[in-house]
Amino acid sequence: MENEGTVDGKVKVVISVVLDEDGVPGSGLVFDLESIRYLRELGIAGVLSGTLPSATQQNLFLTVPLRLMIEEVLWLLINNLCEVKIIPANSGDHMASIIKQRKLELADMNKKNMEKMFALQRDYKRALHKQKLEKLGIKEKNTDANEELINSSLFVETPNTSLITPEAIKSHQRDHILDLLKSAFSKYNTYLLYQQLRNQNYVLAPGARFGGKYIAYPGDPLRYHSHLTIQDAIDYYEEPIDLLQLLSGARLGTTVKKLWVFGGVKDKEKNKPVSFYSVEWAGFG
Repeated sequence: MENEGTVDGKVKVVISVVLDEDGVPGSGLVFDLESIRYLRELGIAGVLSGTLPSATQQNLFLTVPLRLMIEEVLWLLINNLCEVKIIPANSGDHMASIIKQRKLELADMNKKNMEKMFALQRDYKRALHKQKLEKLGIKEKNTDANEELINSSLFVETPNTSLITPEAIKSHQRDHILDLLKSAFSKYNTYLLYQQLRNQNYVLAPGARFGGKYIAYPGDPLRYHSHLTIQDAIDYYEEPIDLLQLLSGARLGTTVKKLWVFGGVKDKEKNKPVSFYSVEWAGFG
């Protein structure tokens, strides 16, 4: 039976969305490595943002959580590819008390699991060491030294997901979450641009560093350079096109070797397709 938030029952993607003090949703966070791998297969790359305060890293070396744009969270939810948990802005104290309680409950269990894991590692390493000596025809000596070497090689496996259940996360109806995520857009048409590009198999990422709302890749960002710089959606009937912005955007796009693209929804009520226009600088003037 297929579970909610899964595809073919394989991976359950859970995304945590934190609300600010005004109740506006921020970016989505994913903490599970298997979910992150599966999201990348779906064309959702996100941005890794985890690090230690005492050991700050360059972007290349960051780890979980994976930070998603609200557009990505909304697209996944609309397509039934994830489950979204809403974390209220004032849940910090409650979460802290839950974490403290769960840490005490898990301490004894972790100790027993670690002792069991170390015992299994010792048995395996002793058997492997004995097998090597027998092949070489050497009689085992100095057992204390061997035990010291074995103990120095023991390792602790770090789980990919936390065992501390975030019970402060509230459950909401799917329709309520959809409305909440949509409220994050002053222009919902911008999300419709995002949706159309995703349906055309583009992988999108934040585009502020290239002067746009999004940048679009033809595939995985680890394999391709971005091709397009996408602007916020325009209102075809009410909003004029700023020729100065058109000019500067085209020149910027040519400089960074990307198409400068803008578009909008002609008639959302009649479900007409989104229209896009690309602009290039001709190199004169």
